[in-house]
Amino acid sequence: MSTSQLILELSLIGTMFLVTGVFLFRSFDTKDTLSIKVQKILTGLLGAFLLMAGTVKVFDPFTTMFAKQIALSELPFPALSRWAGQLGEMAAGALLLIIMIGGKRMDGELRDKAMLLSILLTTVIMLVAVYVHLLPNVPAEVLPLQSKPPVMTLIILALAWLNAYLYKLNR
Repeated sequence: MSTSQLILELSLIGTMFLVTGVFLFRSFDTKDTLSIKVQKILTGLLGAFLLMAGTVKVFDPFTTMFAKQIALSELPFPALSRWAGQLGEMAAGALLLIIMIGGKRMDGELRDKAMLLSILLTTVIMLVAVYVHLLPNVPAEVLPLQSKPPVMTLIILALAWLNAYLYKLNR
């Protein structure tokens, strides 16, 4: 992977983090701890990113690239895998945004289940994405940002797990 590709991926993630952080900074309570603030930022960042990533896969050229990834990786039930990937990302992102925006008004048990479901969806989707990235017969040209190493995928997975840890810590 080229240095410019790595910089591009990290700058996209960093930009989303900055925009989400600025948006959320306005909604912080004065009594929020640093851990709660970081968890809110991660929830918003991941929610926006996953919703955006799932949504763009519905439109060309991304839908064509996504279909090629699935076909070349020989995942079972290609049509179902395609829709599960797209809708799974959108659902996980929407759940995280709902938690971020309306979390205080939600029942605690419902909020916990929504967070667990979003983390499980994100984990499964990112693990499948790592698998697809590592397959030799899937060229970089059909992968997001034409990047063969799953750098962004692993960063998103790590952020999701960090978010789950901070959510549990702050409950």
